[in-house]
Amino acid sequence: MSYDLYVVRPDIPEDCWYYVCDRDHEERSYDQYGRYFNYTYNLGPFFDAYHVRPSTDLDGKTGRECAELIRQALMSIYVQPLHELRSEYNPRDENGELVDWGSVDGAIKWLERIHDYCREHPDYVVKERS
Repeated sequence: MSYDLYVVRPDIPEDCWYYVCDRDHEERSYDQYGRYFNYTYNLGPFFDAYHVRPSTDLDGKTGRECAELIRQALMSIYVQPLHELRSEYNPRDENGELVDWGSVDGAIKWLERIHDYCREHPDYVVKERS
């Protein structure tokens, strides 16, 4: 499972988002309607700890509001030793082995991309639809 986060123009009907929004990491980027961001639920505890869980903290806010929340989270994250964040939040299976779905490093980069996009589009709406 994963978070399906849309940062979209407020006049675009929800049933059109999937079809008209650019995909994160996509080569083409028209930026006419919005962008779709996707990341694994495995990092939910990490997002929750920094108050940027897509389904509860970001959903329903504007790009401006989300950019500020994510900025605050990133400032807190950046002062933490990365090895400690990895040890605490990188997902593991029931045997304690690291799994291949998601990482703290990837989650930070994901938040940075969302932050930048929200800063560029402060009046867009942010919706999580997983």
